[in-house]
Amino acid sequence: MGWIIFFAVILAPSLIGLAFAVRAARRVGRAERAMRALAARPGWQRVERDEDGARWAGYAVHFPWLLRAQDGTTVSGPLGEHRVTVARFVENLTSRTDAHWLVVVFDVPGSRPHLRLERGWSAAELGLTFPVDAPYLPMSEDRAGTTERFYASELPERLVRLAGPAVSVTKDGVCFVHHPLPRVVDMDRLLEGLAGMLPDLLALAGDGAPDA
Repeated sequence: MGWIIFFAVILAPSLIGLAFAVRAARRVGRAERAMRALAARPGWQRVERDEDGARWAGYAVHFPWLLRAQDGTTVSGPLGEHRVTVARFVENLTSRTDAHWLVVVFDVPGSRPHLRLERGWSAAELGLTFPVDAPYLPMSEDRAGTTERFYASELPERLVRLAGPAVSVTKDGVCFVHHPLPRVVDMDRLLEGLAGMLPDLLALAGDGAPDA
């Protein structure tokens, strides 16, 4: 019995790591299949590197730290009145561990203040102190007011139901970043849900502008 307990203790971390790796691989497979299906639709296409070898980086103005990650499949096409780009990124952390992100960027040009809704992991990338009792850290020119309006709305619950992405709103558009890679059962449902958030997120960004 003692030997059984000894080997169980020794092997447990490896078995747990293997289980996480298997689940991550399944999520990557689902996401890849969903993105290939999007690319096959009319008006959609895979986004390849340009002639100079540069990759699509429409997310960089929102989350520049993601530039260190390696790009996977990227597709772009119309969704309602907007053009949307969906990309998967991966970063090798150790010989057995990878970090995955799903990035969704909606082209919504317009003059508006910058708004960020940080998750714990995205706040850590910026060295920000994250509240332990809240799912999001709102950031804007009127941080206190934006935080109050955000948590008085249904936005936190709606975002959490969509796998809790970090969010950035700029004059160029709206970017959602999921980490870890969400379990994509229905990419259409996810994208439509994110698109449905746009009016309220843009309104929140506008409300966060300082008074003249």
